[in-house]
Amino acid sequence: MAHRRQFLATTAAALSGLAALGSGPTAAASVPHVSTRDHFDDDGSLASGHTARGYDTSGDVPGVDAGCASDLTVFVHGWDKDGDDPEAAALDKIATADAELSAAGYGGTVVGYTWDNDKGGGWDYGWAESQDIAQANGRKLAQFAVDLKAACPGATLRFASHSLGAQVVFSALRTLDGRSDWTDPGHEVATVHPFGAATDNEVPGEEEGRATYEAIRDRTGHVHNYYNEADDVLQWVYNTIEFDQALGETGLEDGDTPPANYTDHDVEGQVGDDHSNYLNTIADDIVGDM
Repeated sequence: MAHRRQFLATTAAALSGLAALGSGPTAAASVPHVSTRDHFDDDGSLASGHTARGYDTSGDVPGVDAGCASDLTVFVHGWDKDGDDPEAAALDKIATADAELSAAGYGGTVVGYTWDNDKGGGWDYGWAESQDIAQANGRKLAQFAVDLKAACPGATLRFASHSLGAQVVFSALRTLDGRSDWTDPGHEVATVHPFGAATDNEVPGEEEGRATYEAIRDRTGHVHNYYNEADDVLQWVYNTIEFDQALGETGLEDGDTPPANYTDHDVEGQVGDDHSNYLNTIADDIVGDM
């Protein structure tokens, strides 16, 4: 019992870091966003009245609500069990992504993707349910990508994600790889940029069932993963709960085979040990890799 109490106390203390979406200056203007808020319940199941592929928007998303953007980056935020208003915190994070990427020279359009990152409970603060919801959101993000390309076939589409948002993005890539309305026209996600990725470090490797490996290889131009061995949250929480290491902590697991169009980038020198500090420190790297 003493060991379990220590385990839970350590986990709970560290979860306050992983749960936080991060801080940063809030942009004055709202950013167009796709939303699947309240599409899932506290058990991680699809809520009544919602469909596996359905999504909502802020009413001004290019290609769906408005005219096409020539270059569009969808930013997916991470987990949040630490605040009174996770949706407001998510929109703030989206605004920060827009501001930081624009300041770093990105001339395209940032669209946010906000999801139910605050569901569940129990000893792990809802981590298990949040992972289930993140994985299920892959189908919804994939549907948005299909809809965007149907309306704007010439648009360049990119994905960026923080923390648990990486699971949404990789799930979306696997979904797109199995959809003929994506593969038959030869669509691709031009670049993908997970940072501080809270997903297992073997996920992109050829040895891990190949599904993500093949989706990256065949449906993206290039995936740039930004990892940081000093990340204070991934270092403790992901290792403690999952008994594994995160892609955002180590990069692809040693000995695994990446797709040729996958690159790990060590950003410890810029980010330091703060899990919430990526957008404020590596926006130049991300834009440079686009």
